[in-house]
Amino acid sequence: MHRLQQKVLGKVKLLGLKDSLPATVGKAAQVIFVHKPSNEEALKAALPFPVSNEVLADFKGNAKETLLLYPKDGQRTLLVGLGDAIDEVSLRDATHEALANLKSRGVRHAFLRAPTVDSLSAQRVAELVAQTSVLSNYEFNRHLSAPEDTSVEEKLPLTDIFVQASTLSLDEDASSVAEKLSVAEETLFARNLGNERSDVVDPAFVEQVAVASAADLPNLHVTVLQDADLRSKGLNMMALVGQAGACPPRLVILEYRGNPSTPDDRIALVGKVRPTASTPIGQFESNGLRVNVVAALALAENAIGSKAAKPHTIVKSLKGLSVEVNNTDAEGRLVLADTLTYVQQQYKPHTVIDVATLTGACVVALGEYSAGLFSNADDLAHDLLEAGSVTHERCWRLPIFAEHSAELKGHQSDSRSTGTVWPAMYSAARSYFPKGATGFGVQVLFEYLKKAQQKHV
Repeated sequence: MHRLQQKVLGKVKLLGLKDSLPATVGKAAQVIFVHKPSNEEALKAALPFPVSNEVLADFKGNAKETLLLYPKDGQRTLLVGLGDAIDEVSLRDATHEALANLKSRGVRHAFLRAPTVDSLSAQRVAELVAQTSVLSNYEFNRHLSAPEDTSVEEKLPLTDIFVQASTLSLDEDASSVAEKLSVAEETLFARNLGNERSDVVDPAFVEQVAVASAADLPNLHVTVLQDADLRSKGLNMMALVGQAGACPPRLVILEYRGNPSTPDDRIALVGKVRPTASTPIGQFESNGLRVNVVAALALAENAIGSKAAKPHTIVKSLKGLSVEVNNTDAEGRLVLADTLTYVQQQYKPHTVIDVATLTGACVVALGEYSAGLFSNADDLAHDLLEAGSVTHERCWRLPIFAEHSAELKGHQSDSRSTGTVWPAMYSAARSYFPKGATGFGVQVLFEYLKKAQQKHV
């Protein structure tokens, strides 16, 4: 698992108002977030050091507007505008703008002074600034050579980020900030899994990650169904998809037993190769979640070759239905269908959540700022929508009509592989998403499970 850690992983530390900023050697800057002032004098009064009118002439405090200052005494200072309508989204965007600006200048140490926002508590402001700093400080740089010039060095993440909160009680609120930082770090790991090339992250590699996780967490147990097991147990669609791959398919089950008093009360998370990186399984125990979770990782390479599934192949699913594979590029639903059936038969969870990227049509329908959500349970949909709103991994519910099922009927088989939509959440975009994998799903799933433990403990 550690093979996918960053070369440079910036550390974030929370400071109180009375804490002095640590001494650093060069390449440091502080960030001051500025509300859009009513006039120039109000802007000058908001700054911790005197600045001439000429310097501030072009800075109005608009949302994401920046101005770099070089005071006579002290560190260079980046002003970042918040605008006049400040909410969680605008604060996240402003924080991302600050980190991106500093990284582009080769800054290695950043000191962010968390602003006071009337509509948000000091704790929530600190959570947002700290977590967004981690997410914005991400670069997938495992394959970059050692920097030989400053232009390459400027692409590296910051090494230290300090967030100074004006009215935050570190004793009372630091744990909530630490939780958000922990989830953010798992999001980065999910991004690494998604960004690494498939010749590295194959089914065997993901199995190794799961086994390594179980070794570190006593409440986490791993079961692996290898190719022969899949065939003997009837997961024929999953075996069919992976039969041409150089690395055989397998189903990895991670069972987290966070609430042993109700061992049969389970929530299942299901996904295929890339979406499984969004399972925040390591955070369940480290944050003390009292909830039982079964995470099913469906791992199969849909490779091209003489052994690959042919168009219009008819295969019998674990559920007992014959399915015609009339599009071999729509393999994810085949893998997930068998996995969903297996998980429900073996573990009988009261809730099943599938995180997938089965079709780009969802992006066409919703754009890149929300994930599509399909559910046959109104309460579950409500809870996921609420969790998405809190974490800004927003979801939008789409319908499942009876007519959709009619489109699955086959002429020479019970069902067809295309025309279906499995219950899923589809990834979305935000300002602090990097190029490549986003790690979408880690935050919304963790938030959902944190709330779910209150219902089922």
